[in-house]
Amino acid sequence: MHRDPSYDAVVADDDDPFKGIPFLGDIASIFGGNEEQLWEGARQAANQLATGGKLEHNVDPVERHRLSEISRVAELHVAHVTGLQVAPQLEPVTRSGWATSALETIRPLMDRLSERLRDDPASSTAHDPFAGLLAMMSPMTVAMTAGMMAGHLATSAFGNSDLMIPREHVHIVTANIAEFANEWSLDVDDVMLWVAIREHTMHAVLAIPEVHAELHSLLLRHIDGFRRGDPMSLDLELPTSLGDVSDPQQLQAQFGEQLQRIFGNPELLLGVTRDEGQSHLETLICVLTAYVDDVVAQAGPRLIGGFGALSEAVRRRALAGADYADRLLGVRLTAEARDRGDSFVAGVIERAGREGLARLFEPGGLPTPNELVAPGLWLARLDLPL
Repeated sequence: MHRDPSYDAVVADDDDPFKGIPFLGDIASIFGGNEEQLWEGARQAANQLATGGKLEHNVDPVERHRLSEISRVAELHVAHVTGLQVAPQLEPVTRSGWATSALETIRPLMDRLSERLRDDPASSTAHDPFAGLLAMMSPMTVAMTAGMMAGHLATSAFGNSDLMIPREHVHIVTANIAEFANEWSLDVDDVMLWVAIREHTMHAVLAIPEVHAELHSLLLRHIDGFRRGDPMSLDLELPTSLGDVSDPQQLQAQFGEQLQRIFGNPELLLGVTRDEGQSHLETLICVLTAYVDDVVAQAGPRLIGGFGALSEAVRRRALAGADYADRLLGVRLTAEARDRGDSFVAGVIERAGREGLARLFEPGGLPTPNELVAPGLWLARLDLPL
């Protein structure tokens, strides 16, 4: 029987020190590989984590047809509410398909991050040999971190909005939507429609030239702000020698656990400065998220009978889940930050209506961090009546 190569990473010989360590079974060969081999290893790690090592079936044609119909309904209502050009179709994908797409999307940013860390003066072997080793490991570290983050995120993502980076196609993970609907005793079509409204809106917003250009610029500035973390801050709880652990399996288990902790959390290897570029990126993400939420709140009740209960379930899901996308990009959107975005949108609507809110997408219309907490200043800058 043919075996998907994405599962080969968990197969190991008896002498393999990484045997039994999920996602890192062939780490030695990955470390010695070229760039494409590194990213192929990252893709395998992402797919392995996204599927849990289980066989994954293609999207059912019935689900594909149902999403197509729901997509058209959502498209019309989003276009009516926003006046924006809306993507014509949503594409259902498997969890592994979403992970692969996400990894391809973030790879240019991760390649830039790898170069940034490799060229970081703090990584000079003249100052710290271990820092030099980490610099040499940067391509592998970044690729594997990206793969594991994409895989983690794919287990819960509904669509592209879970990774706010512009993409050509809108991918919907129908399995995650069905699982969520079942857990919360919700109608799966209602949840699918809620997701479709949100994804159509987010895709339309990110496709606006001014927004696309600003987000791309801020992401690059943000990546360039990464600095090599203090190697001693890794706080690896590993035995200092084989003699410290009498059971080799126990040693292997501890080692595997620590490796997964490192690759599953980039902050253990990478530190990031809180500079002006990041505050602007956080502001942009807060405002776009709040705008999309407002559109969903307008269009949703017209189409979904239990809209209030569904929205509350989604909110609780977001609060309970690990925000791997934020961790990957190093941008933490706290509850307070999200509240500031909501307050900004509400403040603009109160003062100038939704016609004033639409000015967000004019050239120069995106608010600054100071304007995020003072929508009146933003309106004054745009010369709108208060």
